[in-house]
Amino acid sequence: MAIAGNRFFADVVVCGGGVAGAAAAIAAGRAGKRVFLLEYRESLGGLVTNGYITGIAGCIDGLCKEWLEKLDAEGHATMRAHLPVVEPEYGRVMLEQMVLQSGARILYGTHAVDVEKEAGSIRRVIAYCKSGRIELEAGVFIDCTGDADLAAAAGCPYEVGNAEFMGLNQSVTMGFKLSYVDLERYYAANAAFRQDPEYDAESPQHSSFIVHQEYKAMENGDLHELLSPGYLVYAMPGDPKCTDVTLDATHTFDCRCDDVVDLTRQIVDQHRKVLWFVEFLKKYIPGFEKAKLTSLAPMNGVRESRRVIGEYVLKAEDIAAARKFEDGIWQHAEVFDAHVPTPGKHTANRHIHASAPIEPAVCRHVPKDTDYNMHPFVDPLPYEVRTNPREYCEVPFRCLIAKGADNLLVAGRCFSADYHANGCVRIIAACMGMGQAAGTGAALFLDRGLTALRELDGALVRQEMIRQGVKLDEAPGGYWKTIREFDGEVFINGADMADLRDAEGHSPYLF
Repeated sequence: MAIAGNRFFADVVVCGGGVAGAAAAIAAGRAGKRVFLLEYRESLGGLVTNGYITGIAGCIDGLCKEWLEKLDAEGHATMRAHLPVVEPEYGRVMLEQMVLQSGARILYGTHAVDVEKEAGSIRRVIAYCKSGRIELEAGVFIDCTGDADLAAAAGCPYEVGNAEFMGLNQSVTMGFKLSYVDLERYYAANAAFRQDPEYDAESPQHSSFIVHQEYKAMENGDLHELLSPGYLVYAMPGDPKCTDVTLDATHTFDCRCDDVVDLTRQIVDQHRKVLWFVEFLKKYIPGFEKAKLTSLAPMNGVRESRRVIGEYVLKAEDIAAARKFEDGIWQHAEVFDAHVPTPGKHTANRHIHASAPIEPAVCRHVPKDTDYNMHPFVDPLPYEVRTNPREYCEVPFRCLIAKGADNLLVAGRCFSADYHANGCVRIIAACMGMGQAAGTGAALFLDRGLTALRELDGALVRQEMIRQGVKLDEAPGGYWKTIREFDGEVFINGADMADLRDAEGHSPYLF
């Protein structure tokens, strides 16, 4: 790296230090490139470490797997079959070490606010920090801001929301941390709930023990609304009797996540709802009676705002059809997960609608869906389409190439996808995989002396990812192989997902 006054010179500049940005910086740094990573907070990891979304969803491979294994070796991760969990404080420091060990430089407290373009390419990013106004010049820029801030400043086309929800973004949640939770009592109560003769795996009210108890609290007048139609409780790694947990459990609706006024509304709303939810847990959930709120996440849980339009827009139909691509750089096997913008009985749209079935997805004909909470503005098409739990799709490298700037890549939740495809793929492991592909692609682009990223053959990026140890040349293993080989029938569970169960009613899913 070279510095001259307020000017910084590098091969690659990455904006945004979430898991996607960290992975992009590491990959480019390991390829021998001079890299600056800009992050406006004081630590890396984004929503995982600063938002307390500590469960790592998605296929675990590449840099994501390496990060988890490094944390596990030091006792700061729980490596389980699905949704491994990290300790957020150690997670952010480990990412920082991996970035610096790659040779990349970090600039904390640095806001990228504008760009300067010449002949169709970004020449420099304008940023503000404690030093004042600075300029960063590079051959390739990677937007990992989550909100496509760099792409928007460069005049690249993007989308917000979708037609069905009139431009509203996915609902927003805020993570929080509790101490003094008796997890053994909670697990026992959860198990007893599922063994109750009245338990119905297909009922939305029985989608979880906590949701069931929320309905009871509303009947008793202790909750005025369903604060969360879904939940995940993540036990902090370490002692199996550890009493610290993180949750991401309350929803704010009707969000516009590129509007500072509405973002402020969301944060204030979340602060109140988290307090209400904690009181509900203490009264209605065994094991939480003595729980103490120890931290509100310093980062709001935005799931979607701007989505860049790239050389290819990943479609929900691609995911349903389990499509593979010659330039596929990431495997994805999770369910549709666009958190509903308006209040409803489900956390997220676990299905899309189509005019005809899509193979090999799980499809059923619904003559008329009258759930106007889930579909408030338009009558949906007649077929519900859910991902087949035994299948997976791929994310093509072209989804990371932004239109409108010849040397701009995007990675993370602002990648090029339609609303429902983005809701499915925006999760943590996938974001790290896209970041790794973006950093790898940036290095290949520079090595070949190309003038526009669309000239780079994404199949070369795929091959380099395979060389780095990412198993793109075989179907996902581990947990996903267990599901593929599970001898059971498909049904629609209470969380609105296509699930599997055997003759005894057992399911291979772990949440």
